[in-house]
Amino acid sequence: MSISIKITNTSEAEELSQIQKAAFKPLYEKFHDAGNPFLRGSEDILRRLNKSYRHFTILLDGKIIGGIFYRLCGKRVPGYEMGGGDYYLQRVYIHPDYQNKGIAREAILLCEKEFADAKFYYVDFPEVMEKNRKCYQSAGYCDTGERIIMEGAPALAMFKKAVSETFDPAGVSLPMIYEVEQNELQECLDVIHQSFRTVADQFGLTKENCPKHTSFIPLSFLQTQKNWGWNMYALYAGKKIIGYMSLSKESDDAFELHNLAVLPEYRHNGFGKLLLDHAKDVVKALGGNVIKIGIIEESTVLKNWYIANGFVHTETKKFDHLPFTSGYLERSV
Repeated sequence: MSISIKITNTSEAEELSQIQKAAFKPLYEKFHDAGNPFLRGSEDILRRLNKSYRHFTILLDGKIIGGIFYRLCGKRVPGYEMGGGDYYLQRVYIHPDYQNKGIAREAILLCEKEFADAKFYYVDFPEVMEKNRKCYQSAGYCDTGERIIMEGAPALAMFKKAVSETFDPAGVSLPMIYEVEQNELQECLDVIHQSFRTVADQFGLTKENCPKHTSFIPLSFLQTQKNWGWNMYALYAGKKIIGYMSLSKESDDAFELHNLAVLPEYRHNGFGKLLLDHAKDVVKALGGNVIKIGIIEESTVLKNWYIANGFVHTETKKFDHLPFTSGYLERSV
């Protein structure tokens, strides 16, 4: 029996909504509460496929048998605002044919490998549901003693899980790409600095001999680029930004790729290619057909990586103010 998770896509919404209905039908028949997921359709799934949530599809030997989603920001329940390292397990549901087999617990633990910055997980459920209690306790949740009482609905028990182990970056396998918002520019800059610092160290670049190298750029650079309308994207492991890239339109058909970066501890997992493929999709959607990029020519490993991903080396230039040769590549999309 192989249990796995994947990021839910829109084509799975209807199937998942039917599984959700089947899973919550007994609870609805017992309490007839208006907020029960049994009463909701595929729109309930679709509205959670955005940056504020992570919705995963649960599979058993490749077959869809359930879903699980977390809220990443906002209020998890009335009066409880979520903090930076807080994740709210808002719902997990398994088709009745596959319940009571430990699948929900395993799915929960798999999801937690994707959340790089988690400090606390929260969940609530009808306190009369003993099977739910045992499931969450087996996944490491503890009863807070708090209860949520709402008219016309069963009392909800509030459970909490503290993250005690050091996070393993190798566990992240399903990061997501979203457009960068203004309040995320500083975090993006931190990712750029950390990522390009390895390059600076490799070539002996400092603020004195190369003040304009990417590893030293100030926040004002990103703010200006945002104001210019550059297309800026971040790679998220949960709420944590682990990668970044931006695109600027240089002509009617050409875009330049800037500052493609992945934090060192998350490299060698295909995340750079994930960002690069997204850049190709964006350029194509915007009517472009060429992506250009400039790199340090002496960075052979990076140059070969771009060439392996379809780029063609076009030229080199030497500038007096730079202690390296600038290399240029481009590819069609």
